Amino acid sequence: MKIFREIVRNTAMGAQSIDNILNYIECDKLKNLVLAQKEVMEDFYEKAKSELGEQELEDAQTNPIQRAMLKAGVKVNASFDNSNTHLASMLIDGYNMGITSVQKCINGLTRDGVEIPELASDLMKTYDKNIKALRTYL
Repeated sequence: MKIFREIVRNTAMGAQSIDNILNYIECDKLKNLVLAQKEVMEDFYEKAKSELGEQELEDAQTNPIQRAMLKAGVKVNASFDNSNTHLASMLIDGYNMGITSVQKCINGLTRDGVEIPELASDLMKTYDKNIKALRTYL
């Protein structure tokens, strides 16, 4: 199902973004929060992955070029400003991109009369919760 591919793509990219940004976080409290958020993203990834066949999973994976671009973007952005405020803002921007892409998928399924899996709704709630937690660092 398309929504599970979207969840796999989103959560994989989110976990990778967190990995890329961790080296720049100096505040232990923020680092622990972000690590906990990464664990949750990995749980969503595994749940969505289990709903996909081999080819669907392969189609959902980010390619090496996308991963390299993401890593380079984080490196450049965080190198200029590694303050908690800026790093939290970068993570919030990432979650907002995830919300947008998952919501578009949900809206398409709703228009087609397809029932939305609970996993998708739970992911959207988690993104909102993660953003709220990061706002304290702005």
